[in-house]
Amino acid sequence: MALNTFKHQPPPKPVRRKRKPNRIATWINEVIGFDRLFGSDNAWPIRNINRILWVTLLLMLYIGLNHNAERLVRRIHRTRTDVDELRAQATTLEADLARSSKQSEISKRVYADSLVDSQTPPIKLIVNE
Repeated sequence: MALNTFKHQPPPKPVRRKRKPNRIATWINEVIGFDRLFGSDNAWPIRNINRILWVTLLLMLYIGLNHNAERLVRRIHRTRTDVDELRAQATTLEADLARSSKQSEISKRVYADSLVDSQTPPIKLIVNE
């Protein structure tokens, strides 16, 4: 009698499912007509339309964000320029105010109204309680 052994069967081949047709790809193919554009034997653009649209969306987002950043940089530069101008004006006004509040400048301005400085010094009052 022969020895009992297991019979080795080859592993089953994986069953390939048919790919479901891509709705976007079929719609775009109907609207644009990729078959006429690329030929019916070249289905690469139709198969990869999802990736192509995703990369296109990312590129548009990148370009939009880049424009937004450049606009923000221009705005910051314009604001800095305005702040520098306002700072210079404030410094000038502060210097003018300090100069115009001096006693000699005040006496020049009130001389036109026939007001003059007192020639006698002020008297000190002493109060005894």
